Amino acid sequence: MKCLVFSDSHGTPHLMRRALALHRDAEVVFFLGDGLADAATLASEDPTRAWIAVRGNCDTTDLFGSSFVRKVDEIILDGRKIVLTHGDLYGAKYGVGGLINLARERDADIVLFGHTHIPHEQYVGDYGKPVWLFNPGSISYNGASYGIITLGGTPLLSHGSIAKFL
Repeated sequence: MKCLVFSDSHGTPHLMRRALALHRDAEVVFFLGDGLADAATLASEDPTRAWIAVRGNCDTTDLFGSSFVRKVDEIILDGRKIVLTHGDLYGAKYGVGGLINLARERDADIVLFGHTHIPHEQYVGDYGKPVWLFNPGSISYNGASYGIITLGGTPLLSHGSIAKFL
């Protein structure tokens, strides 16, 4: 199962739209906050994919369509527990310690976060249950980056960039 991961669009839905067009085979889209209105617009245009979103510190609404959006959420896909958060509540700009604690509290296999605008991928295997920490970076800054997760067997996490395709 292919999933796209976006964060920090800050009013640039056209960049997410371009990445969605490049990855028509993605079944799930995660949005990690700071541009919730952008994601809601795209989700309404693209009802064939599952959209899962959390709020960021700059979001002025707590609704995604007609649903209330949490700051932290979780889902199980392909037998893996994925926890998503914007990252501001867990000090993401200052390190991953808070995110590791979140992973432990929620018994997560993968923690998706944004907030820093910088892509980050880290496998943490020395704190009990192994966990992947994954930040797609910002779709609106630093090369318009986003994430791709392929589930099935061992999770494959990678980063893409709209700039690569221009």
